[in-house]
Amino acid sequence: MLLRFVLVLSMALLSQMSFAGSSSASTKYPIVMVPGAAAFDTALGIDYWYGITGKLRKKGGDVYVTNLSSIQSNEQRATELIEDLENILAITGAEKVNLIAHSQGALAARYAAVVMPDQIASVTTVFGMNRGTHFSNGFRDAIEEGSLIETVGVFLIDNTFNFVELLSGVPQDGSYNSEQRGQQSLLDLADATNLNVVAQFNQDYPQGLPSKDCMDNQNGTQGEVASQYFTNKEVNGVQYYSWGGIKDRTNWFDPIDLVFVSVVDLFMPSNIVWDGLVPNCGHGLGDPIKMNYKHNHFDAINQTLGLGHWFMDIPTLYVQQANRLKNKGL
Repeated sequence: MLLRFVLVLSMALLSQMSFAGSSSASTKYPIVMVPGAAAFDTALGIDYWYGITGKLRKKGGDVYVTNLSSIQSNEQRATELIEDLENILAITGAEKVNLIAHSQGALAARYAAVVMPDQIASVTTVFGMNRGTHFSNGFRDAIEEGSLIETVGVFLIDNTFNFVELLSGVPQDGSYNSEQRGQQSLLDLADATNLNVVAQFNQDYPQGLPSKDCMDNQNGTQGEVASQYFTNKEVNGVQYYSWGGIKDRTNWFDPIDLVFVSVVDLFMPSNIVWDGLVPNCGHGLGDPIKMNYKHNHFDAINQTLGLGHWFMDIPTLYVQQANRLKNKGL
């Protein structure tokens, strides 16, 4: 029995060593990272995709990071992304790109895939906001429109993110970021991520979405939700993938979990499975890799500084997806 255990362990280690090769993420087409709300490239020495792009490149990936408006409408961010992609395609000479998008970035990536399908090989959404978030609805309902608290709060938050844009205005990965980034707007973001607004967006751009809207099944089990995702894996030559999770908090020492998720929690219904910002059933798109990871919306990009989830190597999930794309000839 001991010998058998040692042999199995040795084979597993050898398999990991083989996967860990320097070319495991060397996809045919460049990988373009599409951030969600509160987006930045690198600010104060901190990467949005903390440790992720570095590991992808170490494993042979040709990776480009886009810096979309931090807090803006889906259409504005998508316009910026399309300009970024045109610049990246011109720089690299590549025929297509693979998009990996987090959170609200999923909507911009999906929009781009509809506008320029011949230049998009795949779209992968990570904890994607494909159905919006109850937080936006709850926030708008709780704060009286035109009130002093709204006016002051919006002013402070808008200008905070205008400052973040200045900090990350010089791209660290090349001079291809769109010049169309303008003034940041919390109210535009709140409207853009509203459940009803995203539902309309999905009617206009349904590519890759499951045939059934799981927002009608909030009380369903995780298995029932996940089973609805196996549809629309390829549309107009674009391959769609996704992964997601079911935890709202994973580490009380993480300031995002302690402060931000606790605030968001005040506006969320009690009867849904969510990831700390977005309902889990909104994660599904195209081919679901795994929908029930035990980490949250912010762990998905390895924040805060990798502190969020102590027991999972988040960057490796991205390398595995790059390897999956590579094996598909993408």
